[in-house]
Formats: sequence, structure tokens, C-alpha cells
Amino acid sequence: MGSLDAEIDASFYNLVHQLSVAAGGPLGERRQERRSRFVATQRVALRRAPGLPDEAEFIEVQCHDLTRNGFSFFLPGEPSMRFLVVALGAPPNVIYVSTRVTHTEQVLVYDSGLIERCGNGSVPDDSKARSARRMVLVGCTFVERLTASTASRQPQSVVE
Repeated sequence: MGSLDAEIDASFYNLVHQLSVAAGGPLGERRQERRSRFVATQRVALRRAPGLPDEAEFIEVQCHDLTRNGFSFFLPGEPSMRFLVVALGAPPNVIYVSTRVTHTEQVLVYDSGLIERCGNGSVPDDSKARSARRMVLVGCTFVERLTASTASRQPQSVVE
């Protein structure tokens, strides 16, 4: 079974590579890992229990960027859980991945695609802010790919 796990991992990293290449070039970096814009709609769900969430529990989110180790997306408010499941790709090639929320940040998202960070307590110009939506940028780290055999396990605890 070891070769099957290696094949599954290779498929996952291949999908992440394809998505990042299709999404465009890197953004400004805070990390050493190459980050690519990932302007796509994907689905996420809270990981409340072992196993995959029901399809009805997934919501569509607008993604922001992607690396080999994680991705970020926008929510209207703070996520209520530390662990999420993301459904990457489109049927029939969907890959489910357990993720851990590692960062959240209040932002303004403008129709033009411009993102303005609100973390420093500054108040944006009211005339500009009217055309923006207040959102939370959620950064997640990939924990493990979920398959029929791994979906029933508890999420791995990560020492912070």
C-alpha cells in the first residue's frame, strides 16, 4: 500500500502545481515558499468529526493564493474552527485535504481586486471603502490528504 500512498501524494502535489501555474505569478512574499495567486472558487467545510463532511456542509469561497504547503481564501467573518476540509479541483477530479487555520486578517476587498489590510487599526478612506467588502483573509496549512482510509481518522494535532 505504500506505493499507492506515494501515488496519491504525487497526484495531490501535481494538482497543486497545476492550479498554481494556471493562477499566475507570485505575490509579495513573507515566506520562503513560492506563493502564487489563486483566484478561483473552491469549497471548504468545517472539520467537526472524523470523516469527510457532508456535501451540504461545504460552502464556496473565493481563494486568494496557493503554495505547496497551504492556501488562503476570504470569509465574511472569522472561522469558528481550527480545522477545515477543502475540496480542491472540479468533479470528477476533486481532492479533499484537511487543513489547519494558521492566520486570519481583516481586509477590505475592492471590486478591482485590490486587497487592503485593516490590521493596523487604520480606518480606510470612506469614499474608497464604500466600494469594498469587509472580509477575513484566512490562511491555512495543508495537514493531510483525505481518502477513504484517512478520512475516518482524527485530524493530527499540531504543536503551536
